[in-house]
Amino acid sequence: MTEYSIIIPAHNEEKRIRITLINYVNYFRSIGKSFEILVVLNGCKDNTINVVKELEEKYKEINHANFDEAIGKGGALLEGFKLINGNLITYTDADGSTLPETLYELSEKISSYDGIIGSRWIKGAVIIKKQPLTRRIASRGFNILTRIILGLNYKDTQCSAKVFRKNVIDKIKDKVEPTNFAIDAILLYHMKKEGFKIKEEPITWEDKEFSTLRIRKVIPNMFMALIKTKFKK
Repeated sequence: MTEYSIIIPAHNEEKRIRITLINYVNYFRSIGKSFEILVVLNGCKDNTINVVKELEEKYKEINHANFDEAIGKGGALLEGFKLINGNLITYTDADGSTLPETLYELSEKISSYDGIIGSRWIKGAVIIKKQPLTRRIASRGFNILTRIILGLNYKDTQCSAKVFRKNVIDKIKDKVEPTNFAIDAILLYHMKKEGFKIKEEPITWEDKEFSTLRIRKVIPNMFMALIKTKFKK
């Protein structure tokens, strides 16, 4: 069985995904790990799919799934969970803000836990380049909401570096409804309900430019997703 399954959701990432994929392939090859990279494209209107197909022909570890309509980060991850088979299931962003060595080092610290998540907000984290102030404020505000509404005691549910054992994903994936950027918190909420132990660990992280995130639109949607998840019967 493959050791690592790496899911990368992608929406209009033609400018950034090439170097991210090449870096991930080169690194995991260099450490001799068996791995697969699944790029899940959702609603891309640019040249992302052609960039991915080009690399797919060159690197046997890269595969893709394409959805013509936008299904959001959450939808992309849930579809990706159906298609991979690694012992450790990881996911990260297409922008390369989490380096492959950082993701691997994170996975090496999973120990007896069921999963491990990277954090930019606990002691020991190294932030090479900070997010803009508005993004940092929004991040802290959303973290408060996850604590109040979902009872999650993590300082950073949204960091783009997470590693879970396959049995954890298999247990919860059919219980999670598709959403967009709130998916990280919602996955952790269902893991908590099932009694899984998830560790939070500081990582090295760097903000990348050209973000497609629109704060004013995203935050209300994320709030409603948390409420819906909490009170779903």
